[in-house]
Amino acid sequence: MNYNKVILIGRLVREPEPVMLPSGSQMANLVVAYNRNYKTPEGNWKEESHFFEIKVFGKLAERILPQLGKGDLVLIEGRLHQDKWNDKNTGEPRSKVRIVALDIKLLGKAGPRTAQEPLQEPMPEFPPVGETTPESEGVDDLEKFLFGEEERQNPQKGEKPKKEDDLDLDNLL
Repeated sequence: MNYNKVILIGRLVREPEPVMLPSGSQMANLVVAYNRNYKTPEGNWKEESHFFEIKVFGKLAERILPQLGKGDLVLIEGRLHQDKWNDKNTGEPRSKVRIVALDIKLLGKAGPRTAQEPLQEPMPEFPPVGETTPESEGVDDLEKFLFGEEERQNPQKGEKPKKEDDLDLDNLL
């Protein structure tokens, strides 16, 4: 069985680049930055940044492009795609993995800011989900935001409903 799904929350690094394809269909290129904080074995906190190229096609591009701008916080749901080509100068084969967006949700606008002012990351408003433990705080809210309450409470045929106790938090984080 094969499965290819990506969910990414990050900020747009630059303005979206719209492209009109020869077929007349709309396409856009986006670059999203994701920052990860982690603790080193010495106990110091480090931050690493990752940049992902996103391709958006068709109706999704037409619908979302007017809403997006540099610095906006977005949720991208998509699939990985490997582009392959031959280098123009050397003829050597090249490839690059990009994300093809299947859905995009705008979680927060960047708003006006000065060059010295860092981006403030507005958190989406999540409805209360009930009791949480310090380890699971935020995980249930994010699951509900991403997948909706119905999917957690009304599983597919043959599946049992997910409960907070069923979540393997070590593998989620």
